[in-house]
Amino acid sequence: MMPRENLTDRRLKALKPAPKGKDRYEIQDSIVPGLFVRVTEAGKKSFVLLARFPTKDGQVRPIQYDEKGRQKPISPTRRLIGEYGAITLEDARRIAREWIAMLGRGADPVVQIAEVKAKELERQENTFKSAVEDYLAAVVIGKDPDKPLLRQGHEVARCLKLEFIEDRLDPRPGVAKRSGLGQRPITGVSKADIMRVIDDAMTRGAKTMAHNLLAYVRAFFNWAVDGERYGLEASPCDRINAKKVIGKKVKRKRVLTDDELAAFWEATEKMGYPYGPAYRMLLLTCLRLNEVAQMPRQELHMDKRLWSIPAARMKKDNDHHVPLSDLAFQTIESLHQFVGGPYVFTTTDGLKPVNGFSKAKEILDREMLAALKRKAKDSGKDPDQVTLQPFVNHDLRRTARTRLSGLGVSKVVAELIMAHTQKDLDAVYDQFAYLDERREALERWSMALRTIVQPPPDNVVSLTNRDRGLTNLSG
Repeated sequence: MMPRENLTDRRLKALKPAPKGKDRYEIQDSIVPGLFVRVTEAGKKSFVLLARFPTKDGQVRPIQYDEKGRQKPISPTRRLIGEYGAITLEDARRIAREWIAMLGRGADPVVQIAEVKAKELERQENTFKSAVEDYLAAVVIGKDPDKPLLRQGHEVARCLKLEFIEDRLDPRPGVAKRSGLGQRPITGVSKADIMRVIDDAMTRGAKTMAHNLLAYVRAFFNWAVDGERYGLEASPCDRINAKKVIGKKVKRKRVLTDDELAAFWEATEKMGYPYGPAYRMLLLTCLRLNEVAQMPRQELHMDKRLWSIPAARMKKDNDHHVPLSDLAFQTIESLHQFVGGPYVFTTTDGLKPVNGFSKAKEILDREMLAALKRKAKDSGKDPDQVTLQPFVNHDLRRTARTRLSGLGVSKVVAELIMAHTQKDLDAVYDQFAYLDERREALERWSMALRTIVQPPPDNVVSLTNRDRGLTNLSG
């Protein structure tokens, strides 16, 4: 009969090593049944639990029967709980009680603990960053970064990475940075974490961006939950009401003024290739950033002064044809043709299309403001009072659309130029509908823009001077 005691830390510390020649001795705890402290000849003290464990060495113990065919009970065996010092007496008692409870439910503690550890390891490996990368590859960008699955795929990816995954560095003195969620297990991302990002955008005055950020991250979590991925059962965005926490989403109305357009043209001249002419083509063609930035040479039919964008790149059912105005044609014609790849706007010899428009936009804003200040100074005004109202790249598209209306272009033609689908045209729409009208409209816009960015003296210009002006503007 093994001795049984009410073990205490004082008693455990006083236990002497097993006598020489005796491998070990054990003392049973009187508080928790089956819990023993084992002391070796070297003085090592360990906690073990004596119980009927259903497995041994990772294998289910075979059922044995007596001579009458009755099932024999499983023989008790000892399992190590931990070494005294690494765990406390109270820890050992708690673990022993948990193991006994598991055995009572028919579960083996070792197996169950291994499963819990495996799930925890999986949870830690499923970081927010890795899950977002899976989402971008499956839904947003796809296999080919040059052909994103979503039209705004690169913008979605940029926002998720910059605002949610990476640390947010704040240039303001005394303002702490916001830690990114990249290495956080996805199941550990909370509503409060999402709201910190949204509140940060609101503090910066970026209300529209706050709406976009919430939409982007909500779509990601919905994808994860709907697909039963990463053990995620609910989205932290579920109870975030955009109208309540951000406010009503106001449709953007920003349109560049004549002075801003002149400054824009001057700024794009200073920026040079590839961003300068790419920005000019945005304004001249009324198209979206990716549609212009990812332009390959094979889409251009310079002999017909036509740019044909395939339906797959437009995310539409039909190809989109863009008549090139004189100014657009000359902008493209002035560019170098690369031999390394097909792309028109590139920094890799045509191999890949240009990206990095966030930094380019910062340069554009800086150069535009400098141009506006120079004009104010030349006019005898105080340049320090001049500011540039914030605008985004898409506002160039809105500006062009607004100017088309101002030039008397019909809504049908203007919407076709914008590549907008129109219900009243669905039944009769073909790829070249109103092509002549679109060409005339874009040429009128090109000429109007030329007049804005380089107004003729006394509002009079000859055809010769007009042609010279176009040549100069093409850079």
